[in-house]
Amino acid sequence: MDKIKLAISPCPNDTFIFGALIRRDIEVPFDFEVVMEDIQLCNNMALSEEKDIVKVSFGVFPLIKENYKILKCGGALGFGCGPLLLSKQYNKVEELKGKKVAIPGENTTAFAVFKKFYQECATNIEIMRFDKIMPAIRDGKVDAGLVIHEGRFTYENYGLTKLTDLGVEWESKYNLPIPLGFIAIHKKYLHMADDVNNAIRKSIEYAYNNREKALLYCKNYAQDMDNNVMSSHINLYVNEYSKDLTPAISAISALLNVGDDVFA
Repeated sequence: MDKIKLAISPCPNDTFIFGALIRRDIEVPFDFEVVMEDIQLCNNMALSEEKDIVKVSFGVFPLIKENYKILKCGGALGFGCGPLLLSKQYNKVEELKGKKVAIPGENTTAFAVFKKFYQECATNIEIMRFDKIMPAIRDGKVDAGLVIHEGRFTYENYGLTKLTDLGVEWESKYNLPIPLGFIAIHKKYLHMADDVNNAIRKSIEYAYNNREKALLYCKNYAQDMDNNVMSSHINLYVNEYSKDLTPAISAISALLNVGDDVFA
């Protein structure tokens, strides 16, 4: 049996999608060697070709497209799920010119969209793990920050103000879902792409049909997340596009200027 090196994030949407595969709850014609890391570390693993299949930001695709393609299943894309720009002491985005803004990674979709809309505010950045950004804003270590994942549901607990929802800005401009992350497959495994896509789709269906078991597994890896927040996170980021990204090629092209030949 083939053993494929897989890297995903520990966020609930990824562990919900891949849990059945990792636990071997479903039968597939290959085996995974799995690591779970922050999305920027996953991006870096794709840049160095360390993993065969890896969850990455759409923002990194231009840098890895020579070696990887986009799997049709397992991605994160949708409406109402974009990154937020938060601050404690400022109330308008325009006030951030020259101020220090924390970002979850230079190659993240969050930063790509931020630059697309607010290039003038993206000159003084500090890269942090996504879960360190809200505490850093609260404690005055940075002036503002781009927040992804569960931060959408918990930022008010840190006394922070939402300056803008970049997902809403994206949707207003393009009338398209915002493309956040996808599963990249190395081109040396393209012959297995259909099997991998089918396996991920089966894993998602298993999770929906065995939700309590799936949520319990996600809870093992969720960062400071109560059950309600975790369920909200999954409901938002695991959707019809997680089963098939191909209908969203217009959205992906709006960000990356690519065609459907990027899919595996």
